[in-house]
Amino acid sequence: MRERAAQDVAALDDALLTRIDDHHDAPGQGPNAPARGTLLGRYSLLRKLGEGGMGVVYSAYDEELDRRVAIKLLRVKDGAGPSAASRMLREAQAMAKLSHPNVVQVYDTGELSGQVFLAMEFVHGQTLREWLHGSETVPRPVPRPWRDVLAMYIQAGQGLAAAHAAGLVHRDFKPDNVLVGADGRARVLDFGLARYESARAVDPADDPTDSQDPAADEDLELSSRSRNRSRNPSRRSRPADPQLTAAGTTIGTPAYMSPEQHLRAPTAARSDQFSFCVSLYEGLHGERPFAGDTASALRM
Repeated sequence: MRERAAQDVAALDDALLTRIDDHHDAPGQGPNAPARGTLLGRYSLLRKLGEGGMGVVYSAYDEELDRRVAIKLLRVKDGAGPSAASRMLREAQAMAKLSHPNVVQVYDTGELSGQVFLAMEFVHGQTLREWLHGSETVPRPVPRPWRDVLAMYIQAGQGLAAAHAAGLVHRDFKPDNVLVGADGRARVLDFGLARYESARAVDPADDPTDSQDPAADEDLELSSRSRNRSRNPSRRSRPADPQLTAAGTTIGTPAYMSPEQHLRAPTAARSDQFSFCVSLYEGLHGERPFAGDTASALRM
């Protein structure tokens, strides 16, 4: 019975996630990716949904509760130390205690063979960036009304506020880390999962304004192109690829990072508020409030 249910869920994924599969490999295609059907505790992995700086997300089937979930396999950075997985697990457990309609619900956390994972609510929808600009194949011809944009960001802000009240800091708020479900509800992803990196020692001789992250520079360049397309809708296509906004040597995405993040200083709720305001400004005006097409130029 459970095997049949898992097959039905996999078939539903095939129907619903074709667009996603056009841009992401299915499980088993990467050099170290788990194969389709791999069991992670009680969860059977179905297909890869996306990948970011903190890990890889899969669609999965919960054999015990007979439901579809999203599984995030958390990535432990090289050189993070033997206790990194334990710290990540504690952060994930803290996330699981947070329940709010504007935050993606974490159902379960665990560790298997040194691999920390989260079982999360599966949301059929799109990112806030896609909601704003349209998909790669079908871009929005005109911007959304500002009242609609503001209302959606207010939902995301309520999720942030609930997390802050629970003592969690996001550290990487941006339109790509908010999902807009088919029900029209915004849900924020990935609270607190970068905190274990904040203990990384920084050489005082390092210049914090010197970017060593070419992907971050490329992200800013692409975001600049997106701003130009916003000014000229006839040239508009898809905004910056979310996969180019992964964290590098600093925690966060340069286009949305607070000053203290650029300086690699401790972060707090106000850091998220800064990132939220940058994102909201971009959503309303079609451009970020600060100039700069590279990480170093943006810092300046």
